[in-house]
Order: sequence, then C-alpha cells, then structure tokens
Amino acid sequence: MKIIPNRDRTSFGKLKSLGIYSVLVAFLCLFLGCSYKPSYLQKSARTLVAERWQVKKIDPAKLSPDEFLVFEKMGSPQYVRFFRMLSPERERVYEWIYVDPVRLICFVDGKQVAYVVVDEDTSPLNENQKKWLYWGGVATATTAGLGLLYYYLIGSK
Repeated sequence: MKIIPNRDRTSFGKLKSLGIYSVLVAFLCLFLGCSYKPSYLQKSARTLVAERWQVKKIDPAKLSPDEFLVFEKMGSPQYVRFFRMLSPERERVYEWIYVDPVRLICFVDGKQVAYVVVDEDTSPLNENQKKWLYWGGVATATTAGLGLLYYYLIGSK
C-alpha cells in the first residue's frame, strides 16, 4: 500500500475547486448578457424574431430626449428591435417599428438618426476584436496545457 502525501491531495483539491468556480463564473456571465432589451420597456412580449419585443407598456421617464419626442408625437411603437451598428465601435441601435402605417425609426445610443447601417450580429465585438480574443484564447490554452504537462511529467519528480 502506497501512502500519498497530504500535499498532493490538497493541491488537487484546490485545482478542482478552482475549475468548478471558473465554470460557475462563466455560466453566470452567459446569463447576464443574454438580452439587450431596453430598460424603458416595462411590459413586453418576445416574438419569433430574434431581439425583437412586442411593446405592451413603456416607461417615459427612462427614455432619452429624442425617444421621448417621438413617443409624444407618434405614441408607443408596436415593436422594438435591437441591432448593432456596422462600424468598429458597434454602437447599440434600437429600431422602433410602427405597423399602421409602416414606419421605422432608429435610435443610436438614444439619439434619433435618419439613416444607419445595421448588423444583425448582436455581439459587441467587431471582427478584429473577435480574432484577438480567439487567438488569445488559443495561446492561453496552449500555454496552460504545456505548463500542466511540464508539471506532471517533469516538475513532479
């Protein structure tokens, strides 16, 4: 019977609990960023279209000045849809949709704009940032894997 020193058990236990906490934090972050629903929607219903809400009630106190002017003039929109601006900054764009007659009014960071080029991809990261994040993750995982291999194959002897 081989006796394993208590030091190995505690370091494995610490590594195991660190892994569990990391997974829990990752899941928590996923749930926090699931929706881009605007704060001024008091009551709304999801629709079959992604990032679009059917408006039931709006809180006028939470509207920007431009949004409030449109709200006073045209009333509550039937739908609100979320996009990202197709630019390196990826600003938030909310489109108010009036059905009868059909009118589309866009707001970029609360300011009404006459024309905006939007992207249906709701990620706040542009293509360059996504590449950096991807390759940074690959480099980090490779370094961690090599470090673990070194520790278990060479360092533990």
